[in-house]
Order: sequence, then C-alpha cells, then structure tokens
Amino acid sequence: MRARLLTRRSLIGTLGLSALGLLAASRAHGVISPGPGFDPASPAAAAKGIPDHPPRRSPSRAGTLFVGAPDADPAAVALARELHRFLAGRLPDRTVEWGATGDAAPTVIISTTAPAAPGAGYERQRLTQLFAPVTNWRLPLNFIGSGDLAKIYAGHLIDWSVLGSPIAGPIERLDLLSANAPLPPGVTPPIAPVATFPDYESLVAGLEAHPGGIALVPLGAIDFRVQALAVDGNDPLAGRADLAAYPLQRELWLSWDGALGQGVRAALTAFAAGADDGAPFASDIGGGGASRSGSPVNLTVAGDIIFGRTVHSRMVRYGDWAHPMRGVAPRLRTADLTIADLECSLSDNTAKPADPLTFYFTTNAAAVAGLTLAGIDGVSLANNHSMNFGKLGLLDTIDTLGGAGITHFGGGANLAEARRPGMFEVKGIKIAFLGYDGISADEYGAGADWAGTCPLDGQFVVEDIAAARAAGADLVVPFFHWSEEYVAVPSRYMRRMAHLAIDNGAGLVLGSHPHWVQGTEWYRGAPILYSLGNFVFDQEWSLETKQGMFAEIVLRRDTRGGTRAVRPVRVRLVPVLIEDYNRPRILDLEEGLPVLQRVHDATDEIRTMG
Repeated sequence: MRARLLTRRSLIGTLGLSALGLLAASRAHGVISPGPGFDPASPAAAAKGIPDHPPRRSPSRAGTLFVGAPDADPAAVALARELHRFLAGRLPDRTVEWGATGDAAPTVIISTTAPAAPGAGYERQRLTQLFAPVTNWRLPLNFIGSGDLAKIYAGHLIDWSVLGSPIAGPIERLDLLSANAPLPPGVTPPIAPVATFPDYESLVAGLEAHPGGIALVPLGAIDFRVQALAVDGNDPLAGRADLAAYPLQRELWLSWDGALGQGVRAALTAFAAGADDGAPFASDIGGGGASRSGSPVNLTVAGDIIFGRTVHSRMVRYGDWAHPMRGVAPRLRTADLTIADLECSLSDNTAKPADPLTFYFTTNAAAVAGLTLAGIDGVSLANNHSMNFGKLGLLDTIDTLGGAGITHFGGGANLAEARRPGMFEVKGIKIAFLGYDGISADEYGAGADWAGTCPLDGQFVVEDIAAARAAGADLVVPFFHWSEEYVAVPSRYMRRMAHLAIDNGAGLVLGSHPHWVQGTEWYRGAPILYSLGNFVFDQEWSLETKQGMFAEIVLRRDTRGGTRAVRPVRVRLVPVLIEDYNRPRILDLEEGLPVLQRVHDATDEIRTMG
C-alpha cells in the first residue's frame, strides 16, 4: 500500500540533473504536428542550427511572450507547442504567441542541443525526456530487457513467444514520427519500421491493426489504451525507476530571458518540474522536501471479498484470520492506494451460520486482519451482503473498519452517509470513490433515518459526482454493484449507467457482483471495468467462479494545456485463481491467459453493441 518511490530530490541527485529537468519527462507527448523553425541569432549558433541564447528583444507589444523551437526537431516542437499552451493558461496578464520564421527570435525556446553559454540575464535548463516501449494492450507481457529491445530493433528477435509471451506472433517495429525517439543502445543499423504514424492517436489505431507492434513513445503521451513495458525492471510510467540506469531518454533544453520576471520563471518551473500548484522555484526545491504533485499514483482495485461461509470456516480451521489474503498481500501492498468490495459483516455480535450453503455472510471482527495485511485502504459496502445481519452487522462492520484505519463508502447509518464518498489524498491527488448497490437496494437501501446501502439511482450518481468534484476531488470513481450473475457481457442498462457517470465527470468506472470477470470499455477517455469477478470467495463449483482478477491502475496528473486533470495512464489486469475455497493465487502469464481472453472476447462483443 504506499510503495516508497524515489523523491524528486533523490532522483536529481542520482542523475546529476538540476531541479527543473527531471519530471519534464512526462511533458513531451509527441502528438503535435511540427511547426516552423526560427532563424539563428548569431553566426556561431547558425553553424549548430540553434541560437547561442534567446536574443533579448523588445516585444512588438507590451506583455507579449514568444515561444518556439528553432531546430524543428519534432519532439522539441511538440514540447514547445505544449509549453505555448501551458503558458497561455498560466499567464493571463500576457499574450503568449508562437514564434514564426521571419519573426524575431522567440523569448523562450526549446532545443535539442545545449545553447552556448547564455549572455547576461539569460537562463537555460536541461530537460530529460523519457520514452517507454508500448505494445497492443492485449499483449500478455509486462516487461522487456534492454538487450532484447535492442535485438528487436536490430531485427534479431522476430516473435513475442521468445520473450515469454504465451501468445506467439510476429514482432513489428512501428514508429511515432512526432516523437523522434532514441534508438535502444547498441542498435546500428536498425530495421526499418513496418509502419509509421504521425501522432499518438493514429499509433493507437495502428496497434489494433498490428497487434504484434512495438513503438517507443514519450512518457507523457501514454494512456491506458496501450501496454507500456518496464525495461530492465524500471517502470517510469508508474514512478518506479532508477532513471540513472534507464536507457530510453534524451536531452532537450529550455532557454529563456531572465528579464521576463519571476512570474514567468515560476510558470516555467512549474511546467518543467511538475509543480502543478505553480509554486515558485525556490520553494519547489528548497527546504525540507520537494513538491510531489507530479508523481504518479499506483491504484489497485480488487473485486468481491467474502470472509463468511466456507471462508470463515477455513480461517477458523487454520487459526489465522488473515489466511485468505496471505498469497496476494505482498503484491497488493505495493500500491499507493488499494480498494476492494467487502461483501460480509465483520462483527462479534452476529451468529455465525453453520450452513455451508447459506447466503448470509458474516465473520468475526478479527478478520479485518486480512484487509490490513493486504494494505487495503478502502472498501465499498454497496452490495447485497453488507446488510445480511441488519443494522447491527453493518454498523459493527463500519466500526471495525474504522478501528483498522480503513475507509468505507456505499453504505452507512443513513442515506447521507451511504452517499458520502470515500475520499483519499495521495501525492497531492484527491480521489473520491462512490459505491452504488444495484442488486439489493429495494431491500437494503438506506433512507433518511435508517441504515443501509446506497441505491443505484442515476440522479444520485450525477449529484454525487458533482458534490465530490466540488469537494476538491481530482478523480471520481463510481464502484457499481450490478449485473446478472454468471455472464461476461454487461447489459445495455449497465453501459448506459457507466456512460452517464463519465458524461458527468467520472474518470474511471468499476464494477462487481456477477461472480465472473466481464469485458471492458473505453468511453470518452475513461476506462470502464464492468466486473473484476470474485477475489475471496468459496464458489468452487465452476472454473469461472474460481477465477477473478484485480486491476493495477496508474494515475497521473495531466498538465497538458495548463489543466490539472488526473487520468488513468495504465490499466493492467492481473488474473487470480481462488484455491481451497478461500485463498486467491496470482497466476503467471500462461495460466492467466484464459481469464484475460474471456475479458477480451467480452470486450469485442461490447464493441459490436454500438
């Protein structure tokens, strides 16, 4: 739960970079078409194709700021275009213009080569641009070695099965033209790409047409529609990397006229260093700690957990209240934030049914030890088992969770509490979870003055998302309990409700209840995971009910255009198999393939529904 990531200060020390450059890796997203170049300012610079420094100029009108990229490198131009939009949103007292050939040199430039020593009053800063290899989202592979990557680009590795993928298929090099990505070290000469794409959106479509494709993409461009591979164990997309040893990076340079003033300097610092609160340079890197608002958040979400019935009897037999979670706890604990659906009461005041086929789920309060062992930070109570033992069972559960430091949502002592979001702040990002019971709310739904679950009602969804946004949430995540049981394809009603949530501001939609994994959908820039399936359950009577998955999701703040939006940039599904009626085991790539294939088949069917 809260994995320890490298701080900006420690990374700067590792790389020997100064404070502005490090987190700019996520900025250059390579989706902007190349713009015009600029005439160099001096003969010495002309020989290099760049100016010695941004020449001091008298703007054509007061308050005008010019931004550009003089050497027309696609990646430099892309980053400069982004900087242009960013400054336009951050500096309302200035007119920010894109410089053009024939115009005087821009006041702020981004270039691929270090300018000569700047003149008096001028400043320059090195930026480090990181790239990651991306593949089709369905490729069952999470990492690659730099040596193997070099062999791919040299044409010596031609099939994914050689790299451990349980699916064989030809490897095809694809290129993103606007990225101008560095080649893996030691590749001379490289093989020609099978296809090239002008921007990221066309590359995503290209990976559908070339399912064995691989391309090198700037970190800031990557989203959940592709699979970004870790390299040599370094995963910069998730903030887990030794960047000093990371092979896929290149330098860019930011240069500006210091006479522009502290306001412009602070904006440039925010752009380069990921200080999304716009903090001045000194406070961003000085004192006791650096701003971490640009750091990714690693979120893990699991499906349905019951500690009752046979799971309860197994915990009693083994004398271990955390037994069901011991196999998965080490993996779940690596997340910054872990959420699940809890489908039973945790109470010492409820009778424990002896019937192994009962549909009333309860266990001792001590079973909360399994949740804490796994680092679970919050649970949804919006389901058809939270109220199996009435108000007593629900309120005891809430007290038990609170005593263990676990937040609940989707259920409460009254409707207001049941509708209240579970709010979490991680690395400066505020995430709100809302729980909705679409199965048993007619029987168990909370009211103005009685306990229960939060009913799945479209008006509640719209109002609650708006309220969470107004309370400062950067990302709102509804967690729906819905669907017929034992089906892989969501109903049209479920899709309408998920779309309604996203149309009204949700950035991620989760689902559970059918006891099977279901398909996924990407809608208006947000992922929908219709069902994660069982996670801790005792339905041993079928393979599908023994199989489930959890999702590892990476969230990043998207500052393109000066915004503060938080978006998922990775959704990785991790299959599990429940054994001995209680204990999930994480499956390797080959074992987990049938689970993922069912998800993909259902996803394809969703696409045909329109």
